[in-house]
Amino acid sequence: MSAPHGAAPAAAAPGAVEDKGWRSRALFWGPVLPLVALDLWSKAWAFARLDTLYPGAPVAEESVWTGFISFSLVKWTNTGTVWGLGQGMTIPLIVLRCCALVLLAWFARRTPVTNRIQLLVLGLILSGAIGNLYDNFTQPQRAVRDFLLFFHGQGVDRIVFPAFNVADSCITVGAIGLFFLLLREDRASAARKPAVS
Repeated sequence: MSAPHGAAPAAAAPGAVEDKGWRSRALFWGPVLPLVALDLWSKAWAFARLDTLYPGAPVAEESVWTGFISFSLVKWTNTGTVWGLGQGMTIPLIVLRCCALVLLAWFARRTPVTNRIQLLVLGLILSGAIGNLYDNFTQPQRAVRDFLLFFHGQGVDRIVFPAFNVADSCITVGAIGLFFLLLREDRASAARKPAVS
């Protein structure tokens, strides 16, 4: 119901945060540009370095350090999704990722501005999705560039964690954070429900 003619609008509750649309959700969209820029720059830098060291090689690896856990820069591409799953399903995965961008924006718009951590983790996921989609639209075979490789052991017996990039890191950290936030919210909702006698 609207206020009577000439009446002053109702004052906001003390401590309430005014929802100014996207302007009040800087924790969602604010990290996107720097994180996407970091992702694209780091992929380009790593692949250019390995192209210089191993000219013409379709795949390459440069050891950075060795130990119990070793780390290498690699020049690998992935036409699928996480851990190399979904090879040969590049186009459906691109469509799915584009739909995910819309869903993330919708979810962030519905997230209260006071829920800053949730806005931040949604922004992380969005940043990673954009970084990998850029590769889908610009790279040969629509493949995503991966260049960070951690592993244990040496030679054929080494245990390899799947190669990844900055975008993958953003998606993983954001998804784990969102999982725990939603889990906490479910538990809080269950605790608020009155016990049925």
